[in-house]
Amino acid sequence: MGKPQPLLLAAAGCCAIGGTAFVAAPGAGAGAPVSSLRGAAAAAKAPAEVSGPSGTSTVLASGLLAVSAIVGRRQKHKTVRSAAEEGAKTEKVEVFNPAKEPGVTLPLMYFDPAGFAKMGDRAGFRNLRVSELKHGRVAMMAALGTVIQHNIKFPGFDEVPGGIKALITPPGTYGFIALLAIAGGMELVVWKQDDDKEPGNFGDPLNFGMYQEEWRNRELNNGRMAMISILGIILAELVSGLDGVEQIWKPIGQLTVE
Repeated sequence: MGKPQPLLLAAAGCCAIGGTAFVAAPGAGAGAPVSSLRGAAAAAKAPAEVSGPSGTSTVLASGLLAVSAIVGRRQKHKTVRSAAEEGAKTEKVEVFNPAKEPGVTLPLMYFDPAGFAKMGDRAGFRNLRVSELKHGRVAMMAALGTVIQHNIKFPGFDEVPGGIKALITPPGTYGFIALLAIAGGMELVVWKQDDDKEPGNFGDPLNFGMYQEEWRNRELNNGRMAMISILGIILAELVSGLDGVEQIWKPIGQLTVE
């Protein structure tokens, strides 16, 4: 059997209590002595007729109040439960979507053919974005450096060749080691990534005021282009032996005019 409902129990109790109100009081039954006087019998009978209905009304009213209280309480619980269920249905937890992050621009829009970024993996995407920004910034400086060093050299580095050969030709090698040490120290101490800030956000010391989504997209795109550029410059130098500037001007100089 199922669990008895409180409403049914309350109704049964009211019926039981109300039924006792109609039972004759002791002494009013067959065992009571019969008075020989008609007036005395009428006088004895009158109080019972007056008190009986009054007691019944009191019991019934109490029962109805109890039933009303139980029904009201059940209705209140039902309303609260319904509101909670409705709130749970309407409340939606937004799942992290990497396609809605900065860097999704024309012409490729969201481009992740290898599937490195996962839906809902905010921490994993954050690590990827930090690495992308770091490599992009280094690549922009490296690509610019391979072009500038063709004509501009520091004092004492006049005999150092341009391009990647500078890394294996002293004193260019010493300068490269010093550059790595300075960059590593700056990254570990000054440019340490703060978990409370966006990836790559190290403040705006010069107050350019350009940390908006448009400029963040530009930086990401320039960094991506620089990574491709420096890779192309290095590969072309390994094949041709020409630095970044010579790769441009020598092929143009060898063109014949017809």
